[in-house]
Amino acid sequence: YVTEGYDLDYYKKNYLEKDGAVFRKGDNGTLYRVGQEFSDDFENAKTIHDLIGVERGWTAFTLQSPRTPTVEDYVRLRKRILTHQAEFLDNRIEPSGEVVHAGKTALKAFSLPRSGDMVTSKASISTELIHFVRGDDVWFAGWYYVPIGSGMPLTLMDLETTWFKEHPGIRIMVFGGEHLGVELKWGAKPTYRQPKGKAIPFPRAQWVHVKFHITLSEKADGVVELWQNGKKIVDARGQTLPLAHSIYNSLEIGISAHSLGQQQSTLYVDDVSISGRPLDY
Repeated sequence: YVTEGYDLDYYKKNYLEKDGAVFRKGDNGTLYRVGQEFSDDFENAKTIHDLIGVERGWTAFTLQSPRTPTVEDYVRLRKRILTHQAEFLDNRIEPSGEVVHAGKTALKAFSLPRSGDMVTSKASISTELIHFVRGDDVWFAGWYYVPIGSGMPLTLMDLETTWFKEHPGIRIMVFGGEHLGVELKWGAKPTYRQPKGKAIPFPRAQWVHVKFHITLSEKADGVVELWQNGKKIVDARGQTLPLAHSIYNSLEIGISAHSLGQQQSTLYVDDVSISGRPLDY
């Protein structure tokens, strides 16, 4: 092959179905149950170490920044942070009580703008304990807050398959730094935007509720719905899954891409949920 987009046998090698449940095989032979229900309010967490782990459900974080621009750089930093050998260098992702939607704690993401030939900068957290396939409905909801003076993140949430090269998937974006919409990061990158002339801006300095629903299909019959503060702003049909046998196994939130302008960006996230069933506003 000139390039290998994915391993044709990735499902058999990495998953086990048993008694109606799906398990992911760990490197050490441990089986981890995966599913379609996950949520976090970020309470009772003081540092990033309190969030990462099977019990809480978050499995990784990404700090792609001017000081850690490559995959090797930020993976090395993550390992050192989790083993208490290093601290954050520039970008940060951590629990915070500075701005909260409910309770005492939210998730705070901070990112410097990209530099040099970087494609993007990131400060995000993710879980790979989810499992959504063709025909499934995916519902996501969360509260977001962008302070005055902050650069606007490009993406707020990514649903990806990590088994394919470059982790394609569908994501919630802030197009032009102003309006929420959806993009499938695959192939021609179909986008699902608010109606022209009727787009509602994404505000700063207030908590905004974002709700998202998709029906997964590799064809043009997928469903894409997006709400902002209870008002439906996108209602479209189109491709929502890269290929028929794709598995969305990763949910990433926070500043999952910061590519707009030269301002540093700060984002607070609270009360996030993903489910195979409808979520209330």
